[in-house]
Amino acid sequence: MWLTDGRRSLLLLQGERIARVEAGKRGLFVEALTPGLQDAHAHPLYWGVALRGLDLSGLKDPEAVAREVARKAQKLPPGAWVEGQGFLFASPPPPGLLDRAAPEHPVFLRSRDLHSAWINRRAAERAGLNPHTLPPEGGGFLRDGEGVPYYLLERAQELLAPHLPPPSPEDLARGLWDFARRGYTALHAMGYEPPEALDWALGMELPVRLWWALPRGAWAGRRPGWYGELHLAGVKFFADGALGSRTAWMHAPYPDGTFGMPLDALEAIREEGERALRAGFTLAVHAIGTRAVEGVLGVFRDLAPLARERGRTLRMEHVQHVRDEALPLFPGLPLALSLQPLHLLLDQALVRAYGLPVKEAFRFRSLKATGLPLAFGSDAPVAPPEYAQNLEAALHHPLNPEEGLSEEEVLWAHALGASLAAGWADYGRIAPGARADLTLWEGKRPVGRVYRGNLEIF
Repeated sequence: MWLTDGRRSLLLLQGERIARVEAGKRGLFVEALTPGLQDAHAHPLYWGVALRGLDLSGLKDPEAVAREVARKAQKLPPGAWVEGQGFLFASPPPPGLLDRAAPEHPVFLRSRDLHSAWINRRAAERAGLNPHTLPPEGGGFLRDGEGVPYYLLERAQELLAPHLPPPSPEDLARGLWDFARRGYTALHAMGYEPPEALDWALGMELPVRLWWALPRGAWAGRRPGWYGELHLAGVKFFADGALGSRTAWMHAPYPDGTFGMPLDALEAIREEGERALRAGFTLAVHAIGTRAVEGVLGVFRDLAPLARERGRTLRMEHVQHVRDEALPLFPGLPLALSLQPLHLLLDQALVRAYGLPVKEAFRFRSLKATGLPLAFGSDAPVAPPEYAQNLEAALHHPLNPEEGLSEEEVLWAHALGASLAAGWADYGRIAPGARADLTLWEGKRPVGRVYRGNLEIF
């Protein structure tokens, strides 16, 4: 099969490989041909769940969210769960609001960053939460006037999980197919899914190639490697929380005087990380705040010799706030930096509202200058997997224009940069012998793709 953009690239595809690259015009014409888009950080199971739930994206007023909940509850039988996600509040919502909106329904709403959840009294009763309930390690509560938890931070959400309608293989398939229809050919599933989701993925025909990380503590007995189109490769850790929930671990304080919340202890990451590396996995560590970033860099310095010996590229996920003094600590590490520029479009308001150092936020250009590969993704369902939003945020940095990138650099981070982060040597390039995963474009939007030797036009 011949494909051409009529200007620079004429490709001959044979099976799943690029056989020839030359100049010319013949075969199927498209406006632009690029290596296949990859989302380097996503949660496809929960993106599939979000696609069937209450979409609260962009809502910043608790009253507006409560109105949406009330409308949804009117359509459901009493006792049915109202689930949703996507709100982003500058401060926690008041207690009692969801009780009035849905008095006959348990309500569970996740914030946009998934690091906090707002529930009503019915949901607390279902989960057995009362004034005497203590939060788990790595979690916290806000309580109503009677002491009952109504706002759950970080791992306190796990107390609700057994009582919610469980996610299903159909949710995973829904999420994966949505990525495929947006022009993606691969995504990196980042260890938020329950361990059984891996078995669901292994049992289905995948519409995208998957790089898969298992949650911390869930990888024992699993063998890393390729299983068809799925690469079981990583173990996921959380060094801290998120900015919107004020649990990102910072040096500068939030307005309430707190500094965020470390989750997995650094020593625990180091110890279990060493065992995972020796078993053939790599590590993907969530680090958003400045303290988390620097703490994880220290762990990675200690583990770097073993990672090199095992031929593994370590990963730091998000890398959202970085101090000047931390930048010299990155170069030379066997490390890829996985970022989500589109979060800047909403988080810029939080950075200003919290009074955090603007210069330290979303340092795309400074991190690129470390010489380490950048890999871009969406963190769906935290944000929709919209390539155009990543491009807009990175191209026109609203906080620090000098930290912006070019269109070519953004595409690189979604293609070759993502491949380097995944350890995929023959992906992310247009060259003879490379894997023929391609995205086709018109009007700067994906209109098709080539995946596993098949041409798909949307």
